[in-house]
This record gives sequence, C-alpha cells and structure tokens, in this order.
Amino acid sequence: MPKVKLRVNRWLCRSLNIEPTDSSEIFISVPEGESLSEMVSRLAAEDSIFWRALLDEKSQGIGANILVILNGRIVNPYDRSETLLKEGDELTFLPAFDGG
Repeated sequence: MPKVKLRVNRWLCRSLNIEPTDSSEIFISVPEGESLSEMVSRLAAEDSIFWRALLDEKSQGIGANILVILNGRIVNPYDRSETLLKEGDELTFLPAFDGG
C-alpha cells in the first residue's frame, strides 16, 4: 500500500484544540487511487480526534477552514475529492487564515 508523508503543523493542532504530536511527520498508508477527501473521511471514521477535527460532517470532506498543501502546492478546495494520492506524496494541513 502506498505511503504518504503528513507534516503535522503545531499551529493546526492548537487551532483545532488538539494536543500536538511529538513528531512533526507521520506516514499514512493509503489504498491505491484513494482521494485526499476519502483519506480524511476514512481516518476520521477510525475515531481519531485529529482527523475528525479536519472533517466537515456535512460535506464529508475536508473543512473549508483547512488549507491543504500537496507536494508544495495548495490544493484548490474544489479539487480535494478528485485529488488522488500516490506513493511519496507529502501532505501538509494548515489552518486557513482570513482577514487583511
């Protein structure tokens, strides 16, 4: 099964009121052809507080308040359900900032 590297940002953990992990990187196994949104939904169903906090219950996708960076590029919120993950991908989730 392909492995995806997830960079866990302490700001995101704090903004979601979750205790930051000891490591800044974790590796996640993803089934071949799984989308970004499907991965978050699957992991949220496994009862992880971190993943449930990223999930928008209504849309069953990643919350609009979360910025997703895949391999150094921001993923458009409308493309998250079509963005497929593959071996070696690097994901970062950040809280979306608003204002000016």
